[in-house]
Amino acid sequence: MFISLISIMLLFSVAQASKFEIGASFGYGSTTQRYDSTGKAQDIQGTSSVLNLGLSGKYYVFSPDIGPKVYLGGKFKLSQHQFSPKQGESSSSGFAPQYIAILVGANYLFVSGKLGFQLDLGPKPDQNKRENSDRQNAILIGLGANVPFMAGLGDFHANFDYAFTLEKTEDNVTYDMGDNIILTFGGGYKFALSEVVSIRFGLDIIYRIITAEKMKVGNATVEGEGGNNLSIMPYFNYKTGPLGLWLKLGYSDEYGYYGISIMGKNSFVSRLGVSAGLKFSY
Repeated sequence: MFISLISIMLLFSVAQASKFEIGASFGYGSTTQRYDSTGKAQDIQGTSSVLNLGLSGKYYVFSPDIGPKVYLGGKFKLSQHQFSPKQGESSSSGFAPQYIAILVGANYLFVSGKLGFQLDLGPKPDQNKRENSDRQNAILIGLGANVPFMAGLGDFHANFDYAFTLEKTEDNVTYDMGDNIILTFGGGYKFALSEVVSIRFGLDIIYRIITAEKMKVGNATVEGEGGNNLSIMPYFNYKTGPLGLWLKLGYSDEYGYYGISIMGKNSFVSRLGVSAGLKFSY
């Protein structure tokens, strides 16, 4: 009985094919407009720009050939936020750490989920320095579905991501800049160039919601308005063996991507944005 149990455990461990993924990304975006509370695009009297560099990793701690897969992951990001007015001097956050995140996730067949914690690393703003984040830690929740068609050459996908931001107290002021909710719907199609080389084109529709910000000073509480943004983001993937390259016409903040803006409220009008990256898996 004992020998049989050991044999089953050994067979089970051999059946699991551990997988490790590492990636790097670079992104840039800029805008000269912002949607007001009525949804009208207004000139911000200058140019606001974002420059990003990200690193990511994922290790599958449970990865059988057939069945659910479980992974541990992490992300680290550097970002520079800059505003260049039409008149006067520019202000910048400098190219500084923005956040580090730890994730645990699972996927099975066409569905996936993740849970994580994001530690904000953004610098404290002053007269000479801008912030590059909302300076709040967050709990990350994500659910997704990916449905293939045409023998796996195409896919439809949908993702729900929720960043539950945690209140921060600083200089006797408690504030919460609002939770971030991101709904992504899209589809793509893959063209096989050889047995190991393929390219994929696709388009994502991204709808972002930011809940109302709150600020507490003593016994007084001030609540602002929330915001939203609807955008589209074309993308391109190239894969050869364990190496993958990707390109997106959009840029990201600490919680997700903005594509080419269609409409919004109390959010930036994203027009010029491009992000690129690579991923190596084995």
